[in-house]
Amino acid sequence: MSSYQRIVSTTLLAFCATATVWAQGNQRNIWDQQYRTRTPADIAAQFESNSRPVFRHRAAIVDLLDLKAGMAVAEIGAGSGFLSRMIAARVGNPGRAIATELDDKMVEYMSQRALSEGLLNFKAIKVSPTSTGLEASSVDAILIVNTFSFFDRPVDMLRSVATSLRAGGLLVVVDFPRTGRGANAEGIDARDISALATTNGFEKIDEASGIPGHYSLRFRRR
Repeated sequence: MSSYQRIVSTTLLAFCATATVWAQGNQRNIWDQQYRTRTPADIAAQFESNSRPVFRHRAAIVDLLDLKAGMAVAEIGAGSGFLSRMIAARVGNPGRAIATELDDKMVEYMSQRALSEGLLNFKAIKVSPTSTGLEASSVDAILIVNTFSFFDRPVDMLRSVATSLRAGGLLVVVDFPRTGRGANAEGIDARDISALATTNGFEKIDEASGIPGHYSLRFRRR
């Protein structure tokens, strides 16, 4: 295959992946409504239920980040912050864990809960649906769990992730395969995330399926 053919093939793959995401509907993010009508404690109870594979296997998910003491790590769409709190405990001081969410109440909930657990290197921040809210080249790794499939503008978010990561930084995405069609569609296929990521500043490292009903993808920022 010539260089031109490779470029065309890559561009078409990215276009198809983007089209697949948008074909599921322009309004993918349902959590704004959820946060308005439910208390943070109710949301946390849902997120931290043993019926959820990502909660039962939370230690395995955090292991994917290859954490070391002193690292700065962010979680996009952290929910109740249960993964971010584990990250904070593992990186220790002077490491940092940053948890992002769209809702003021969830940000306050995460902040207070981390404080009650003595995690002084934990910070929760409110962000927009298209930006990490992080400074450029400020973190070593970013984790996105069961959140990518809800991005309304995934390309914008990926570009923001790439900007936020230091050169060679790690992106870990855990999500579930797409099911259903149209307005009833849920999830996103791993190949679609891979296509979007590799055309927006990332190189794929590996893919695994150790979490029931989910896949995990790891990318390195170019």
